Amino acid sequence: MSTDPSAPTPEESSSAHAPPPNTAESSSADSFAPSFGQTSEPTSERSSGPASTPARPGSSVPARLLTVLYALVVTPMASLLVVHGGLPWLQYLMIRLGSFSELLAYVLSPSGLPTLLALVGGLLLLASVVATGLASSAGLLSVSLLTLVPLSGYLSPLVSSLVYENFPELLRQAALILLVEGVAMLLYPVMGGLGLALVIARRWPRPPLALSLPAAVLLPLGMVAGTLLIMYGQALISTVYAMTFGAEGVPVIGMVAVVGGGVLLWLSCAATGTSPFALILPALVTIAATASLLIPGVFTMLPGFFFTQTGNTTMSVLVMGGGAALALVMLVHTAVQFAVSSRARRRLQATSPA
Repeated sequence: MSTDPSAPTPEESSSAHAPPPNTAESSSADSFAPSFGQTSEPTSERSSGPASTPARPGSSVPARLLTVLYALVVTPMASLLVVHGGLPWLQYLMIRLGSFSELLAYVLSPSGLPTLLALVGGLLLLASVVATGLASSAGLLSVSLLTLVPLSGYLSPLVSSLVYENFPELLRQAALILLVEGVAMLLYPVMGGLGLALVIARRWPRPPLALSLPAAVLLPLGMVAGTLLIMYGQALISTVYAMTFGAEGVPVIGMVAVVGGGVLLWLSCAATGTSPFALILPALVTIAATASLLIPGVFTMLPGFFFTQTGNTTMSVLVMGGGAALALVMLVHTAVQFAVSSRARRRLQATSPA
């Protein structure tokens, strides 16, 4: 033991290494400084410091990976089921050999019930993909990548041939229609844009009214313009392919219209991040437009636009399940974004100074 006169007495050395007077609190804080990255502070101040601050808005890496995997696998399957279930309705629209009551009797019969179940099941799966936005925006955002699949179908007939050769006969027709008839080209940009909308809602849960009100007005117009561009390009590409059997390749104007419409649709849906209820009106209009095509007597009263090549393509996409899918996706997203924004606002309130 040291005999230095300044060394502690035996009583002091046996008292659990108690520090000199007036230094106990600072020594305790110093011992925890490496963990908190801070110097001595009173306990009440440390509890409200950076160590207890909630994590920034966002999701964990596992949540992002799982939602991306789920969206990329389930979305094409759900789309295929929706189109397969919508084929009887499309045939009714195009042929109209029987009455609407006969169509209902068919889809409820043992022969047609599987198509109805496929339609309902596909819609529920699409709703589940949108609901993953509660955990992470990454899943919905990744659906944007699926847009490359129908684009490749437009560019190369080889893709359609591969689909025809590798899909089972029961789903072969639905797979071809999904690929090249416009349903996927409308649905996937919408879902991808809604993923970006959730990113915006998480990081900016209180958009100013001066921004949200114009967005609520302009967003439906952008969606209509994007949809019409895609339908025009789709109709032009289909017409050229039918006349030349693909010998002249894809028309440039049609491809530009499809790509431009997809981008416009994607951006319009992303803008809902600043106006959470802006999709309600487009969803209701989509439901009304789809239903009107099936109501007896209404079809013959439609404007002349619907009987052009672009109008026929639009009606086909709506009736074969595209209208129901788009409306459901928009309505479910509205509820999801409301929940996400509310949670983000509560987080801001919890971290804001008193």
